[in-house]
Formats: sequence, C-alpha cells, structure tokens
Amino acid sequence: MVAKKNQAGRAPEAALDIEHGASNSEPLLADVAAAAGVSTATVSRYLNDPHKVSAKTHARVRAAVEQLGWIPNAAARSLVSRRSNAVGVVVPTLMHEKFHQQVQAFQAEMGKHGFSVFVSCSGYDPSEGYRQARSLLSRGVDALALLGDDFPPELFSTLHQRQTPFVITFGAREGSEHPCVGFDQYAAYESLTRYLLSLGHTRIGLVFHTAVDNARTQARLKGVFDTLAREGLAVRPQHMQTMTTRDLVGRIPFARAAVRAMLAERPAPTAIMCGNDVLALGALLEAKAAGIDVPGQLSITGFDDNEIAAELSPALTTIRVPDLEIGALAAEYLLERIAGRSPTPPAMLDVLLIKRGSTGPAPQAL
Repeated sequence: MVAKKNQAGRAPEAALDIEHGASNSEPLLADVAAAAGVSTATVSRYLNDPHKVSAKTHARVRAAVEQLGWIPNAAARSLVSRRSNAVGVVVPTLMHEKFHQQVQAFQAEMGKHGFSVFVSCSGYDPSEGYRQARSLLSRGVDALALLGDDFPPELFSTLHQRQTPFVITFGAREGSEHPCVGFDQYAAYESLTRYLLSLGHTRIGLVFHTAVDNARTQARLKGVFDTLAREGLAVRPQHMQTMTTRDLVGRIPFARAAVRAMLAERPAPTAIMCGNDVLALGALLEAKAAGIDVPGQLSITGFDDNEIAAELSPALTTIRVPDLEIGALAAEYLLERIAGRSPTPPAMLDVLLIKRGSTGPAPQAL
C-alpha cells in the first residue's frame, strides 16, 4: 500500500526527517525504524499516538531511539500532526512558592503525554500578561493555562476565535464563564474570619499584597468585609495595610512596618490576617521584636500553608491550598480539550483551615 503523500510530495512520516537534510551523519527516522525492525509509520505512531503501539513494539522502538541517539525535530512533527505538542502557562510570578508548585504539577502531567510546557510571567500586569499570552500563541502552543483571569477581554476573544483550549487556574472572578480549576477565594477568607470571630476577635487588622488588578485578592478581602459586616463589624482604616506595588520583593519588611503601625494605634487590633504566609512571617517577627505575646495578646493568620508555616514559633494558623492538585487537574482538562473532547471542568476544590499556635482567644485589652 502506497503511503498518502503531503503537499511536499513526501509520506507524512518521512517529513520527520526534514531536520537532518543538511547532515547525513545524523540518524534519521528511517534508521530508527530499521534498527527496531518496524516501519517508519510505526515509529511515527510511537511518537504521536503511543497508546496505539503495543508494549513490545514500544520497547523495541525506544531501544532503537536510545541506541542511535535520535531526537525528532519538533517543528517537523508539527508539520505532520498540525500540533506543536506544547502548551503555554502564564502566571503572575514564580517568586510565589504556590505558583511554581502548581506549574510543576502541571508540567509533570503534561510530560506524561509528551507535551512540553512554556512558562511566562506577567508580573501582575494584565497588559504584560496579554502580551505574553499572545507571544505563546504566536509560537503555536496547543493550549493555554492562565493563573487567574486578570487579562484584557481581548485575550479571551482571541482564544475563542482561534478555538484554542484554555483554562483558568487558582481562581476566577465571580460570575466568570471561563473554565476554571481552583478554589473559592471568597469562601476561604470567610471561613478564616469566622474562626477569628469565634475566638472573640472583633478588632481585626489586614496585611495584604496589592488588590489592584488581582481578582483573587479582591475576593479574599470581600470575604473578610462581608463576614464582619454580617456581625455589625468593620475593619478600621488604620488597621488595613496593603502593598502599593505588584512586586513581591520586600514583603517581610512591609509586613513588619505595617504591624508596627497598627500596634501604635489605640485601640490596636487583637488579630491580624495576612494575605499569605510570607507576610504572616513578617508580622510574627515584628510582634516578637515588640515584645507582644502571640497568641496571648495578638493572633496572626496566614494563607497558603507553606512548608515554613508549621515550623515557626508559634506555628502559623493558615489556609492550606491544593496547589499540586490544581496543576494536575488543569493539565488533565487541557489534554482532554486538545484531544477534541468537551470535558466539564472539575468542581471547585476544597481548602483546609489549619489551626495552629499563632491564634487564640481575644485578650481583654491590648
């Protein structure tokens, strides 16, 4: 049977050898096929649809590939399959431990299916995020994972127009129709606020990263404000400190200065909620420097449950986020979409309130 030829006059599987046209010393796909004792079409299936190759044949082709040191050219494979076997990820930053854990889990799952992952950072700037996403699309990625939906609407219009699969991770805006794998940011801080209220705290301070162009932080703050409002309470303006820049550099010094300013106020807060564990570390350091007993005089909470949270003294009360699960599920969803199926995004994942020694009953006075 004669193989169907492409526009260049070559059999599709032969196109994979294009990258070696200038050097006969490099092994070709045909060399791999000969060494494995199979057809070039079988080698192509081994690369593009490995599930269609028997375990015995898979082992023979793999042994031949390793013996010859053959590396297929990704661009040539794209010409044949019309897929790049690459996906893009846009995250705000890789300085945040939870973000790079999510990316690692995402990449691990994608790698099992032969996909490469290209990662770009927006620096919490929607315009830069849009530029990075368009750059990834221009390079032919098969899908995009976007941490948060803080992007110009033009990006989503482009994705729908191109029919490019995408998914939002970590959390989407309230009422968003975009597919999302994440958790309810509002509910997470609602539960944390209710916990502090159950301990008798009515004067609560907030130390957060900027909420500008950050729907996740906006939702968390709303969770605090709404929960307090239902009890007839509110955060005093002097008890709220947010960073003025998008940069994550300087979080600990900022948190220390913020807590120092709050403790100088009268009345001072009896509990301080921080937007992440790093800010909470700064709050704990400042309380210790000021001779404030935690949790006897002041309770402090974080968010993320970083590795250091359980090792602090006192150990930090925080919210545990399923970062690895988010990354893996986002990859599984996109793999289904790339395959042409229409999966339903997973339900919002649960977070867990971890109660540790940094919180206790509200003191009578401070």
